[in-house]
Amino acid sequence: MMSRNYDVIIIGAGYTGLAAAASLLENRYNVIVIEPEPGLSQYTYYAGLGDKAYIDDSVVDFLTKSGVKIFSDNDKKWIRPLEYIVKLSSRILDLGGEIIVNTDLEPLFSPGGTGITIAGIIIRELNEHMLGDKEIIGSRIVIDATANGYLTGMVLDRLKIGVVSEGLGPTIPGSQELVERTYWLIPGFIVAGMSAAMIYSCSQPWPYVSPLIQSGIRASELVRTGYNGYVSNPLPPNVI
Repeated sequence: MMSRNYDVIIIGAGYTGLAAAASLLENRYNVIVIEPEPGLSQYTYYAGLGDKAYIDDSVVDFLTKSGVKIFSDNDKKWIRPLEYIVKLSSRILDLGGEIIVNTDLEPLFSPGGTGITIAGIIIRELNEHMLGDKEIIGSRIVIDATANGYLTGMVLDRLKIGVVSEGLGPTIPGSQELVERTYWLIPGFIVAGMSAAMIYSCSQPWPYVSPLIQSGIRASELVRTGYNGYVSNPLPPNVI
């Protein structure tokens, strides 16, 4: 079985996952983004209303730095979802990150000093409706930024830690609840964006997507500060 290692694995290439990846790569982490769907699309994850995804001032600097054009109508700021996907994906690749799509995946665990910990994921690429060979993607940190808590559900089923997915809460435009819920589920595993919303029944921020982007940035900050403030290796291996 083939294997390779990264500082951080991000599952989901939507608003949250791409924001987390770009932020971590800027801080010289070795990152791979894995999208289970066949490709990157503004329709894979909620894209706002039509071709407009509304934002607030909290993400303007991040979007401007990423080259995403910001529009304004009737005092409301918005971006084009497809441009966000294209610009952030290009930025990730330019910074040395990797993106792969169309995969079947499952969590990889290893025994630790205080119990079972996350050790990465096992993937199999889908090719013409057939599963390829298994490959181990190793990492001490995994971020689930999928729209449905794809990987988180598997982790909960395996570890039986007493957390039950509650499903999505009501729609409250611009709600910050999922940003506040972006956090470590267990050491080495962060739930972010709609994954956090699914687990903790957070309110949905539609038609605003700035909370999803903020969640990705927050996830990157959690990686840099470490679990409960403890950083076993303050600098990623590739810069030591």
